[in-house]
Amino acid sequence: MAGFDMHIHSAASDGAFSPGQLVAIAKERGLLGLSITDHDTVSGLAEATAKAEELDIAFIPGVELSTEAADRDIHILGYWLDAEMLLATNRLQKLAQARLHRGGEIVRRLKLLGMELDLDAIVAAAGGGSLGRPHVAQAMLEAGYVTSPREAFAKWLGRGMPAYVPREKLTPLEAVRLIRQARGVPVIAHPATGVPDALIPLLVREGVGGMEVYHPEHNSAAEQKYGRIARNLRIAMMGGSDFHVPGPREIGSRITTVGQLEILSRYKQD
Repeated sequence: MAGFDMHIHSAASDGAFSPGQLVAIAKERGLLGLSITDHDTVSGLAEATAKAEELDIAFIPGVELSTEAADRDIHILGYWLDAEMLLATNRLQKLAQARLHRGGEIVRRLKLLGMELDLDAIVAAAGGGSLGRPHVAQAMLEAGYVTSPREAFAKWLGRGMPAYVPREKLTPLEAVRLIRQARGVPVIAHPATGVPDALIPLLVREGVGGMEVYHPEHNSAAEQKYGRIARNLRIAMMGGSDFHVPGPREIGSRITTVGQLEILSRYKQD
């Protein structure tokens, strides 16, 4: 079924392809449209918007904000937001600075563990985008310290591992409010990865218009559970591939239907 892939990451954060390339891939695969939802940055949206106009495919500007509550990582997606309004809050700039500081501390800890990495090269590889642990994991792979990025997280970079460094994050409520202030519609990302059930209705009361039901981390039981919760709360049942690099999470492997996107659009602000 043709639809919209509403969760895609570009090289502006930790993806493999430029925003324009991602739009072209979505067009080639017959999608009706897409959203690029980079981590804590909107720097790729202008390029994607221009490419979508050129190729005549629907594009919805998005973002994925990293938050934390009760020692759990909780991600909030935002759609149809005004990027300039979001940037005017300066919150994304502060998060970017915190990411850079964190990256430096991770590299320092890895050096103490016998792994020499060049922070400047890692920052350059991020292309001016949102620096994150995946960039460090890739550098570890290229240096031969690990056999895969997954191993880097499992042994060194994941929560509780020797080189793990916590970073400054928003709370879920702050993220929802930031997106609403930027005239966007907030959506709870992949809830099965750690979102407490009790938090979902609280965020809906604050303006969340949808929840990611169809995601690579969700099995059929999770899809049924979160689909039921979304229907009960009368919010949209969203879907997206969470694409970063070529692999199992290919663009279009999870989609949002036109009908569900229409439900989400009811939460748009004038």
